[in-house]
Amino acid sequence: MESRKIACLTAAIAFGLSLVGIAGAAAATAPLQDVVVKGERIDPDLQRRVSYADLNLAFRPGQKILASRIRSTANGLCWDLNGPFSTDRCTLAAIDSTKGQVAAAVERAKRQMAGLPVGPAVAISMVIGAR
Repeated sequence: MESRKIACLTAAIAFGLSLVGIAGAAAATAPLQDVVVKGERIDPDLQRRVSYADLNLAFRPGQKILASRIRSTANGLCWDLNGPFSTDRCTLAAIDSTKGQVAAAVERAKRQMAGLPVGPAVAISMVIGAR
């Protein structure tokens, strides 16, 4: 009876590892996605895309470039929403709203670089208060 349990457990582990390998191979071929930066209101004129498809977020230089792109886009979007008034505070709030999402994108890139299975690419969006 005990050997039967061990055989079932071994089969289950082998099956689980094969599923992880298949999922990892499929995820490794997925293309990188764009970062979407948009205001709280739904207005196509106030929506911006920040691409990171050309960056390797597993390393600091790529992370710095993404941070610069997000800051620049947030500043421009806040200017479009508020004009010259309260742009600094709006920009900082917009950037702050992306920190968790950026951290997830960096972690995903590091896991992918290490050959570990990863989920779909992360899309990052900003939340900016209305005027």
